[in-house]
Amino acid sequence: MMNSTWLDALIRRFHRLRYLWAVGSFLLGLSSYFLVERKPWLATVLTVILVTTWLALLTEGLWSRFLRGPAMQKLSQGALKLMLQGVHQEAFFFTLPFILLQWSGGAAYVLFTGLVVTSALVSIVDPLYFRLAAHRALYFGYHAWALFVALLVLLPLIVKVPTNLALDGAAILTALVALPSFWRVGGPRPVYRWVALVLFSVVIASVPLWGARLVPPLTLSLEHRTMALTLNRERREPLVTGTRFDASELSGGLFAYTAIRAPLGLGQPVDHYWYHDGQLVDRIGLELTGGRQEGYRTWSHKRHFPDHAEGRWRVEVRTGRGQVIGVLRFDVTR
Repeated sequence: MMNSTWLDALIRRFHRLRYLWAVGSFLLGLSSYFLVERKPWLATVLTVILVTTWLALLTEGLWSRFLRGPAMQKLSQGALKLMLQGVHQEAFFFTLPFILLQWSGGAAYVLFTGLVVTSALVSIVDPLYFRLAAHRALYFGYHAWALFVALLVLLPLIVKVPTNLALDGAAILTALVALPSFWRVGGPRPVYRWVALVLFSVVIASVPLWGARLVPPLTLSLEHRTMALTLNRERREPLVTGTRFDASELSGGLFAYTAIRAPLGLGQPVDHYWYHDGQLVDRIGLELTGGRQEGYRTWSHKRHFPDHAEGRWRVEVRTGRGQVIGVLRFDVTR
């Protein structure tokens, strides 16, 4: 029988320092937001940690059979949960700065943002976290949610997947890697429950089809936005800018100028959706390549306005999946 003194001491030490892990994770995420162009290993480290803990969680029953004894039982039931708690903190607090600093402010993202913030808080409140951990199915679901949220940031940073495809990758990988773990929950079950689990995996994988507009493009943000009557194309700078224009000024059209920031580069289509009093009146597609720290400068030029253009206007900058990167608003008067 293995002496468990060293293991008890290790668990107690880790338990005392667990809150520092959450603070460190948030600071790591905040720093990575600004430094990831020069420090891509930050995202790689988190990916390795997530994959390793998933393997540990999925194979818990296998390796616990070979590592018997009181010490190993404590390792299985105590240290593993503490380790996973640290990973959940790492996943949510690593992603949180991207959400808070790059969130467009759209009402559609309130649910997603609220769920991530709530999940992050649960990960650092022990009574809530370990009550959740006591329900195995919910615990696997919580871990799957952490993986999904982290992949939304990690795929563009590591694999250089365009942001408009990151949602597809995160959903499919979560369904393939995380959801099958639910099949281990409980014992033998009727056929209809197995069918339900398969359908649940399909639902997760199809998130990009039915829930894309509820998920913000976490690695994109508008560094600069403005409406302009004229534009210096050589210097790529807007001129005669404002948020209120007279209808008589629109004979030459109006420019929606945006500078979009992506930490590790951007090469994907975006669209400018022009709305007049809540009605979509135009959609202009743009292709963004290259880059600069201040954002990738591009614009759409709406040349034709209706005879009665007075009212409230907005231009939504969206990814190919319809995710809102940011919004420009202006008024037309007579």
